[in-house]
Amino acid sequence: MKLNFFFDVDGTLLPFGKGLPESALEAIIDAKNKGHRIFVSTGRSPSEMDKALSPIPFDGGVYSAGCLVMTDGKVISERRYSEEQVEEVLSYLKGNGHLAMVQTSNGTYMPSTAYEFFKESLIKNNGISIKIPGLIVSDDIPKGMDVKKILVLSPEGRVDEVRRDLGDRYNVVDNTVGINQSDMAEICLMGVDKGSGIKTILSYYGEDRESSVGVGDGANDIEMIEYSGLGIAMGNADSSLKEKADWITTDVTKDGVKNAIEYAINSYLDTILKK
Repeated sequence: MKLNFFFDVDGTLLPFGKGLPESALEAIIDAKNKGHRIFVSTGRSPSEMDKALSPIPFDGGVYSAGCLVMTDGKVISERRYSEEQVEEVLSYLKGNGHLAMVQTSNGTYMPSTAYEFFKESLIKNNGISIKIPGLIVSDDIPKGMDVKKILVLSPEGRVDEVRRDLGDRYNVVDNTVGINQSDMAEICLMGVDKGSGIKTILSYYGEDRESSVGVGDGANDIEMIEYSGLGIAMGNADSSLKEKADWITTDVTKDGVKNAIEYAINSYLDTILKK
């Protein structure tokens, strides 16, 4: 039996502000050579993927927190905001003094005020500036774009108001880039998450849920951890995720991915095969 590995990016494959750990790459390539599949499972869009991840031989991925699912070099599932939903959310954010980042297939658009706040918040909370590819600073966000996700930035720390006002129609989840949760969140479509993306890929290959191994560290990884046959939380993961995980590996900077892969292949897989 072969496993399907799903890896989050920020805080899982990539330590904040740093490159891909060599031990992670070696373990991933070894797993791939043994016949296991390797997928990314991220809130990022394909255009936002860090070049540091290019050495990883991904079979496909769950992008935009489940709105875009790809494997075998093709799109197998795609969800997007309707024009009415885009208008509703952007009008609400603007009318209530919040800033927006609009994630599309060709990049994430944000006005200069949002970019400055985003950049300053990253430095304030992480001590470093994380460079995310695909960010397009523009005060004019093009209309008619295929919007996958809208992110809210709240300079006054009022994200809880967004949860309250939009939470019945959208899935408002914590950000995973290290910014205060009161200052930033992701506004996702209902019924779409990393767990649903994994389900889509497994269905495509006709494989069972127990073949999946999800590895993550943030709040938007909860559905992935809960759905996967084996859900692994990084040692640096949020406590809310650790509570849901089947196993907790070490910190991302302390061979966390390597240890997660070894546990999945040497312990979890062995347990399945003995059933």
